[in-house]
Amino acid sequence: MTRQATRLSAQPARYSAADRGVAGGEHRRERCEVVQGSAGTLPDEAVFAVGSLLRTVQQVHDRLWQELVPDGFTSPQFAVLHRLRMRPGIDQRTLGEALSLDKATVAELVARMEQAGLVARERTVADARRNALRLTGEGQTAFTYLAPWVAQVQLRLTTDLRPEETGRLLHLLRTVAGVAPGAWTSTASGAVLVGLPADPAHIPGHLIRAAQQRHTRYWADAVGIRLTSPQYGVLYRLAREPGIDQTTLAEQVALAKAPAGEIVKRLIARGEVRREPDPHDGRRKLLTVTDEGLRVLYEVMPAVLDVQRRLTQDLTDDERAELLALLHRMSAA
Repeated sequence: MTRQATRLSAQPARYSAADRGVAGGEHRRERCEVVQGSAGTLPDEAVFAVGSLLRTVQQVHDRLWQELVPDGFTSPQFAVLHRLRMRPGIDQRTLGEALSLDKATVAELVARMEQAGLVARERTVADARRNALRLTGEGQTAFTYLAPWVAQVQLRLTTDLRPEETGRLLHLLRTVAGVAPGAWTSTASGAVLVGLPADPAHIPGHLIRAAQQRHTRYWADAVGIRLTSPQYGVLYRLAREPGIDQTTLAEQVALAKAPAGEIVKRLIARGEVRREPDPHDGRRKLLTVTDEGLRVLYEVMPAVLDVQRRLTQDLTDDERAELLALLHRMSAA
């Protein structure tokens, strides 16, 4: 497996532009509390918790993937192997829809895997303009080799949930992500997977990523490039807890140290966050949101609330609370 893995891991698969970072339709009325402080009135953080926890659980999934899945294969790369194992002969557009990836990203991903000898494309008899995608012999071997490890990732991700709770989680995530069970049934003969469902609608990691991608698309539609979701989380946390250090901030917003540092650096450059020495510890720097940061925070807040409402508009209040509780437990996996 090392030759393919080296070629692929040299250029890790990336997600669409929306994933690096909504309004419309009727929404149920959101019940939220507010807090009063130096920053004024802020919605309770539970209002934003679904989007935030989806990102956190996605990070847990990524960490488990790196720990358990060998040879540097990424989750999107395995997803290609999985979909083509289940439905050999589909075209690139159908594959992209199954992966929730944009046209350019899936084209780059397929091209890289074709170069690595894992995927082959051929013109179809019915339409000479259409390329059918299939796994090569090496691709089949890679899939068989990786599937048990990927199954372990899913088990570890839901290790704190009882079987019936995992079933509820899958149902709620499918609702949020807009994924229908049974929409991706296998057409391959003898496609038997040990511990890994053939239908991605029953794979927790796939549903987490699909829901997270929907959240980031909604965010891009409603908020745009003015403020990313992690940047908003930093401003919101500093408005709630002014004067904390960067390590505490990173823990509060569930970001790794390096990404949190980059966000803080950018917000300081824009004049939205201020960093000052701790009067009691000269080695420690304290972070505070500025008046400009507060202005931006309140400016985008209506759009941010619309993102959260749209994301959970098909859940009842009880279902939303249930999903929050399950995601919170998974975030500690």
